[in-house]
Amino acid sequence: MVIIRGILELLQLADGHGPKSFNDFTKITIKNRHLSSATVSKRISELLAAKTLEEVITKSKSGRRVIAYRTTEKGRKVIEHAKQLEEALATSKTK
Repeated sequence: MVIIRGILELLQLADGHGPKSFNDFTKITIKNRHLSSATVSKRISELLAAKTLEEVITKSKSGRRVIAYRTTEKGRKVIEHAKQLEEALATSKTK
């Protein structure tokens, strides 16, 4: 099983305190490198299609449409399964 670079990190960040913006996602670092805008855009599209991430649309004070994202219940299950897998792999290494 391969978890695509950035998928889990986006889900975890969007599951934090309030919806997250595109710019929040570009601050994610993996192996000391930020995710590129192209990668973030692709991952958001993939996660929206899989219904693990959802858009939260609001308006700014100037009336401009603001799009943010949050993890869905399905996305939270993905995070939980990934944690369980990580724990199982760590346990198997110690045996």
